Amino acid sequence: MWYRDELRDVHFQVRKAKEINGGYCKVKEDADPSQRNYKTLRIIPPSSTNNITQPIKKELPKMNDKIPDKELLFIKEFSELVGVNPATLRHYDEKEIFSPVKRGGELNTQYRYYAPSQITAIKMIRVLVGIGVPFEAIKKLSKKRTPEKLLKMLSQCKDNVAHEIRYLQESHAIIETFTDLLCEGICANESEITIAEMQEKPIILGDVADFGNKSGFMQGFLSFCNGSHRQQVNTSFPIGAYFDSFDNFANKTAHPTRFFSIDPRGNDKKPAGLYLIGYTRAYYGKANDLPQRMKNYAKNNDLKFTGPVYNIYLSDEVSEVEQNNYLLQVSAPVTETWYSPSRNLE
Repeated sequence: MWYRDELRDVHFQVRKAKEINGGYCKVKEDADPSQRNYKTLRIIPPSSTNNITQPIKKELPKMNDKIPDKELLFIKEFSELVGVNPATLRHYDEKEIFSPVKRGGELNTQYRYYAPSQITAIKMIRVLVGIGVPFEAIKKLSKKRTPEKLLKMLSQCKDNVAHEIRYLQESHAIIETFTDLLCEGICANESEITIAEMQEKPIILGDVADFGNKSGFMQGFLSFCNGSHRQQVNTSFPIGAYFDSFDNFANKTAHPTRFFSIDPRGNDKKPAGLYLIGYTRAYYGKANDLPQRMKNYAKNNDLKFTGPVYNIYLSDEVSEVEQNNYLLQVSAPVTETWYSPSRNLE
């Protein structure tokens, strides 16, 4: 039997063989030590000295004599220059996607040397690896690269990156929208009714809600979700409820006229203007006594409801464990002849 260690360092192979075979091995080198391209090693355990098979031939990379040694960089120097740690460079070398131009050391295998001309290549490889191009594809291109093959790969990468950018931009918008609502909910004075100027907010209105024969809030919500693909509505954004009048909100809290997505790219708008705003904590489709409190406030302050009502959950199942603890914000447009925009009544 032969023992062959897969590591490149021959002396390590000998030491390992001694450990395995009780501290003894016989080594025979069949090639001239001055020969640079090939070296063979035979390690013979004591129990098998008479059963010698053919020697194992190990090929070493050819030396690159076109680049002067003074221009070459040690792996540490090259690593610091390109911002890729040595372990990653060794890994790329093992995977055969990026190798040093020259090797040196006792057996022409110990040290890696890189050329300044490789800086552009490693930068591109880092980009390709970073966007998920498989090592095998990079290895295949590296060995038989042509401008046409690189152009084909980069064109595919460009499409993939463009898709990823759109996904990340959309994810950022979703996170930002939830963040704004959570901050507003944390700062809200939940026990009071207020009037305030609100800025225009982009939304995407769904079709008129279809509750079928069921009276629950969720039936209309499911109808909205089922039609979201056709209407190009991203339901990852927070969803709100739209009532075409305050009376409909007060009388049918669980039956919004429509649902809407708070998508900042929406073509529909919640108009800017003066709104009466109230809060309550309740599960979907419930508003407790908030409609009556808002009615009383409007009557006592000579306010008139003038448009649709917008229900937005500032906190919901994403941030709350208890269903009855969801924070609902109700905003209804109003008019008041003596109201000044700089005044905020509580």
